[in-house]
Amino acid sequence: MNLLLASRTLIATAALAALTACGGSDPDTTPAKATLVGRYAQGTTAGMSEIVAYHQASRSMFITVDTAGMPSSFQRISLSSLGTTALANPVTASNLAAGATTSVAAHVNDAGFTAGGVQTLAISGNLLAIAVQATPKTANGIVAFYRLDAQGNASYLKKVTVGSLPDGMAFTPDGSRLVVANEGELSVTFATDGIDPEGSISIIAVANGVPADTATTLGFAAFNAGGSRASELPAGVRIGRSGATVAQDMEPEYVSITADGSKAHVTLQENNAVAVVDLATSRIERIFAMGHKDHGLAGNALAASDRVSATAPFALKIYPNLFGVYMPDGIASFSVNGVNYFITANEGDDRDDFLPASQAEMQRVGHASIVLSPTAFPNATALKGETELGRLSIIRTMGLNSQNQYERLYMLGGRSFSIYNAQTGAQVYDSGADLERRAYATLPATLLGHAQVKDRLDNKGPEPESVVVGQVRGRPHAFVALERTSAILVYDLSNPASPQFVQWLQNTATLNDGDVSPEGLAFVPADQSPTGQALLLAGHEVSGSVSVWELR
Repeated sequence: MNLLLASRTLIATAALAALTACGGSDPDTTPAKATLVGRYAQGTTAGMSEIVAYHQASRSMFITVDTAGMPSSFQRISLSSLGTTALANPVTASNLAAGATTSVAAHVNDAGFTAGGVQTLAISGNLLAIAVQATPKTANGIVAFYRLDAQGNASYLKKVTVGSLPDGMAFTPDGSRLVVANEGELSVTFATDGIDPEGSISIIAVANGVPADTATTLGFAAFNAGGSRASELPAGVRIGRSGATVAQDMEPEYVSITADGSKAHVTLQENNAVAVVDLATSRIERIFAMGHKDHGLAGNALAASDRVSATAPFALKIYPNLFGVYMPDGIASFSVNGVNYFITANEGDDRDDFLPASQAEMQRVGHASIVLSPTAFPNATALKGETELGRLSIIRTMGLNSQNQYERLYMLGGRSFSIYNAQTGAQVYDSGADLERRAYATLPATLLGHAQVKDRLDNKGPEPESVVVGQVRGRPHAFVALERTSAILVYDLSNPASPQFVQWLQNTATLNDGDVSPEGLAFVPADQSPTGQALLLAGHEVSGSVSVWELR
């Protein structure tokens, strides 16, 4: 076992012992323990395994593939031979067998459509759906459907047109609907062509395992200024691009569905909001604004400068009048004692990759154009120093007073995960500084100094990317992926108002080996698992590898 994984195991064991002592000896209250038992890494590279899904009948995992040699494809990875013993050499092991790779482009390309990449995939029963962006990405995308047999062989069924840039997707628990978040991202050449397609949400009905030929696509035009539902748009929903309509600015990202299949919750990341879709009526029921996180509070301290020493854990500090804009990316639904909740990974995102410099959303606090109000920031000179807030990227258009001075500073993301009441949208929990505190206390100095960690302190920190929830021994557990620190944190959600940390999962010694930058997660319940124990499947954006953690 490599030294880093060994240290992680010791830390996790201590945490588990402490939590077990608090919870008593009843095995049902013992926190879950994860062991790395499987890995696929033979010939993998960036562009592979960003999203993963599980097919029970064939005991297979399917991964998205979008590389120069295999564009717009997916691949099967067999889990039939998966064991329950921890990998002896986890950073280098690759004990899972690769199956066939399917070119989606070969099936969907025609005179009216050219695949521009695959975004995500989802599986319900023996039906596999994969989202495909168009060329150009601003045109309507499609969802391609495949039938999987008992060996995991895929047979193409059909394609269904959805909105621009289909991204996150989720089937309802009964498989009767597929909900698709169409991001509607700006054109890559927006600076010259000004194309900003409307974001939308598509619903594809499925009857007896056969998807409908057309989708019902829900837009946000009714929420535009002067629209029939304009008054329903919460004031806290962020419309980031000057001149954009609400419908253009909305960028649906991830989808989760309640256990009863009645509602879909869709993150609108750049808008700092979540849309609620009533699946019985195929209507956007309401939009929740996520609010802002006060980093002036002790529980919300952060490390905001990349110009600090990495020889010791980064110090977390509070800053009055500094706020995080949650901007959730990943989302998952769960229920406790009959109450529905959703949990979000608060990554944060901007559009500066596409906007011209004159319209850039972000600027560093230390830049001369950022003038701090002397009333709100009496220590402005010190704050603008590089070891304080000077390097921190903030949203230029938020927090200004009538004198064009900043009374508040707003940064991307919450560096946290949050839990909300699904009915009211009220936040019942936010992890505060917990993700950063654990990351910087757990990582050794060699990794703290790595560019992927230290260089991101001034911009989204550890970057919580995605989250899934699954039942382990009857208790809901959340798995939160941190892209930049290449870790997955496990929390027991039995009390949604006070989740309990369980374990830190990581399989890299240098951030250049092993499993780097977790992106897509999938939970496999024990009764569907080839080992008889629950599994966590994790795809990694940078390394292209997949890790399989057994949960006991």
